[in-house]
Amino acid sequence: MRTVAAVTNTTTPAAANATPSSYSWLPSTPPVVANVAVSLALQQIAQAQSELQQQTWGSGNIPAGLVSIVPQVLLTQAALALNTWGTSITPAQSLYARTSGVPIVHELAGVGLIGALLLPTLATTALNSAGLFLPLVGAFEGTGGITPVQNAVSTAALNSRVYALVPVTMRSTTEPIVYVTINGGPSTPVLVDTGSSGLVVTMASVGDAAPLGAPTGTVTSGYSGGLTYTATTYTTTVNFGNGIVSGPTNVNIVDSQDAAAALAFFHQLGGASGVLGIGANAAGPGPQGLPTTALPGDLSQGVFLYQSLFLGIAGVMVFGPNPLPSRTSVSGAPDAYLNVKINNNSPTNVGAIIDSGGVYGTILSSMIGGAGSVPVGTRISVYTPDGVLLYSYTVTSQNRPTVITSGLVNTGYAPYQHGPVYLDYTTPGGQGTTYFDYA
Repeated sequence: MRTVAAVTNTTTPAAANATPSSYSWLPSTPPVVANVAVSLALQQIAQAQSELQQQTWGSGNIPAGLVSIVPQVLLTQAALALNTWGTSITPAQSLYARTSGVPIVHELAGVGLIGALLLPTLATTALNSAGLFLPLVGAFEGTGGITPVQNAVSTAALNSRVYALVPVTMRSTTEPIVYVTINGGPSTPVLVDTGSSGLVVTMASVGDAAPLGAPTGTVTSGYSGGLTYTATTYTTTVNFGNGIVSGPTNVNIVDSQDAAAALAFFHQLGGASGVLGIGANAAGPGPQGLPTTALPGDLSQGVFLYQSLFLGIAGVMVFGPNPLPSRTSVSGAPDAYLNVKINNNSPTNVGAIIDSGGVYGTILSSMIGGAGSVPVGTRISVYTPDGVLLYSYTVTSQNRPTVITSGLVNTGYAPYQHGPVYLDYTTPGGQGTTYFDYA
């Protein structure tokens, strides 16, 4: 049983070490590896085709062989779709990136990219359809030899899932909200927080649909902005809707003595009932093995977040590999080094939290001449350490970062509102990588 003491960052951060975290909350055994599941799906499809042939035509069972034609065709279609995705996705992303800023051509390249992105979904649909026909084949085959085929097809259908989309609602301007179901309980709104790591809710969000089982750990933690809590960790499932269900994963349930304060704090975050921390190397609370890394297929590879897709009031979260080409990246997700320039001053290299739950962010007092607040009209520009501009904005009376005297600078929601951002979990070492994508 492991107790984690940490302060995470769903609002303005408390004073902390100015060095980005080097701890990883990603699973280490096994680590998240890119595109392994698709390769397994192709092997399982080939296995299913071979065994289906052997149990029908190969055994001289002509009726079963005739009925098996449809699932064989569907299995072939699934393999073709996955193979085509593997060979076409990188060129499609490259063309989309090269045509950025070129009207009409860029839009056409986007259509081609969407077509490539849909191929794994077509494969999954074909596999699920094949599974519907297999019991009929089994009725004609008669010996039970179709069961291994059914097992291979159902497993391949899980492994063929490359992307999965979840709608995001922006509340109170800065708060990205999605709905999850935990342990089969009620649908619960949670804040998507790249600035923390670990799902934290109260028991009211879990319900009593099924027993939780024995606890697996405890957490003592807090969120800057006024909440400190203790929680008990349980292993259960998290359902994001649309058939996106995790395997067994960790959920932190706030202990009863802190539940009322926690729920009141969460409700301030756009009406949330909990926090879904998806950062790889955030301050905590953990434990290792996030719900987003327990998803089936290659959905566990990372999280794509585009908050401003629909006029700034709604967006999407996509699980899986990065669906869009990247403009640039920084090491760490969310803790990383960035260069921040105030007006026309020279950029300052700072440790930072690239934080979707960071509201309007923070800035160091030393960067604005020791002032206690950022003057309206100040221009803040944020770059990668090697000088690539990520985003820039002018401070207003509403969109104004909080001044801190020490600790990690917090970007707030700004980078996620300026364009799509992808958190990659497959980076060796488990620190994650933050990619800033072409829109």
